[in-house]
Amino acid sequence: MEIGVSIYPHFVNKGKGLPSVLAELKIKEYDFVQIFPHTLGLIKNGQVIEKNLRSIENALRGVGINYTIRMPTSVNLRDSVYYGRHFKVAKAIIDVAIKLGSKIVVMQSGRTGRLDLEIEALQQLAEMAKNFGIKIALENTYSVKDTLYVVESVNRENVGFALDLGHAFLSAQGDENRFLEDVKLGTEKTVILMIHDNFGKLFPQVEPEDALAYGVGDLHLMPGEGKIPFGKVLKLFGDVPLLLKVKDPDTFAKLPSKRGLIEFLTSI
Repeated sequence: MEIGVSIYPHFVNKGKGLPSVLAELKIKEYDFVQIFPHTLGLIKNGQVIEKNLRSIENALRGVGINYTIRMPTSVNLRDSVYYGRHFKVAKAIIDVAIKLGSKIVVMQSGRTGRLDLEIEALQQLAEMAKNFGIKIALENTYSVKDTLYVVESVNRENVGFALDLGHAFLSAQGDENRFLEDVKLGTEKTVILMIHDNFGKLFPQVEPEDALAYGVGDLHLMPGEGKIPFGKVLKLFGDVPLLLKVKDPDTFAKLPSKRGLIEFLTSI
């Protein structure tokens, strides 16, 4: 079972650089990481900053760990007003993936706007990526069905589904049966399975610092700290890579080894 960890931008700072973070995850025997190129100085105004590529490439290859690329969450290819700007950034991310040799680019499906624009844009991006063996994995912002519809409409072999279990659980409003039924819909198209926990509650809307107290929203907790039945989910999948997405720096610093995480996930 391949397991990776998302290196959120705030985990890399002046006190702990990217090479140090990568080395710690390598020691814990994780297989890959997810990086955010736009926060590592690789993209400015929709353009790739070529001079900064070498240091990031050296850090990744020096540690000897595989990596996936994450597009900015602000990218919304359904936005008809600022479509050109969104597409320019998305295209730059694909360019970075090509230059760094990453084989998976993850992006979130748009929330609002024109669905036809998103489908057409993904088809163009897929054409750019296919000759380099790159897959684009479209992550469900919330609804599994909506995102799968986009993936199927794009109809390209190198465009698949990034199934975010935390988002799916929120979409199902914490209903375990509904959640598992939604997950089953995506098993065949899933390129990468994203794991983090929450309580399946969207309301009431509260201030970010109050969210955990209320158990509301996309909390990005460690598996087992919320209500998602990970043991049942994993039985539905074959050999698909898992990506752990936790945002709390203290939790990130205390991550178990890959083996420890597997044992824990299968016991929940």
